Amino acid sequence: MYTHGVTSTVFRQTHVRLGRELQRAGYTVVAGNNRGTALATPLLQRSGPRVLGGSWFDRLEDAPKDIGAWIAVAAGGGATRIVLLGHSLGAIKAILYASQPHAPLAGLVLASPPFRAFARPPEAETLARARRAVDAGRPQELIELANPLTFGRTSAATLLSRAAVGDPASRLGRVGVPVLGIYGTEESDTGGQEDLDRMRQLVAGSFTGAMIAGADHMYTDHEAGAAAIIGGWITESVIALSAASSLPL
Repeated sequence: MYTHGVTSTVFRQTHVRLGRELQRAGYTVVAGNNRGTALATPLLQRSGPRVLGGSWFDRLEDAPKDIGAWIAVAAGGGATRIVLLGHSLGAIKAILYASQPHAPLAGLVLASPPFRAFARPPEAETLARARRAVDAGRPQELIELANPLTFGRTSAATLLSRAAVGDPASRLGRVGVPVLGIYGTEESDTGGQEDLDRMRQLVAGSFTGAMIAGADHMYTDHEAGAAAIIGGWITESVIALSAASSLPL
C-alpha cells in the first residue's frame, strides 16, 4: 500500500516509476491518493454536500481513515502480508496509522519523513490566529505561512491539526512491525542519517535505515535504486520474518 505527501498524487511520475519497479520485482502495489491530494480538492460524500480536501484543507487525524480504506482494498484483493509505504508527509500519515493498536500490517516503509518540519512549529501568534478562526466557525480560512510547498498558506484547521501531532517520531515506539526508513543524500532540508539514527532508537522492533546516494526528495532518476532497497528489505525483514514466526517450536 503506497501513499503520497504534500500537494502530490500517486499518479506523479516518480511514484509511478517506483511502483512499477516494485511490481517488476514481484510485488503487488496498491497506490492510493489521500485527502491531501493537490492543493484544494473537492471530496464527494455518500450523503451531504462536497467537502474540501487537498493540502490546504487536510487534517492529519483523518489520515488513518484514508489509509485504512486502502488497506481494506488490498485485503479484499487477497493480500495477506501488507506493507505500508508513505512518502514525505505520507510517511507521517503512515506512522499515525501504523501506531494504532492492531493495525493489520506486516511492515512499514517511511520514505523521507519530514520530521524536521514538525520540529519547527508555527509561531504562537500564527497558531492563535488559526484558533480564533476555527472558534469563529471559519476552519477553512487560509493562514499565511512561509511554506513554498503550499504556496505560502494553509487553512486554520489544517494548521492546528498538524501542530497537535507534536513530534510524530515519538509514536514509532507503538509500531509493532519491521520498519524501513530511507532518505536521499540530496534532501538535507527534509532529513538524513541523523533522522535514521533517531528512528533506530525509537522503533520498538526491527529497524533498517538506508541513504540513497545522489537522490533528491522525489528520488528523481533513482526510483529503481529506491525500489531495490525496498524490495530487498521486504524479502529479508518481512517475508523471512513471517516465515520464521510460522515455524513450529
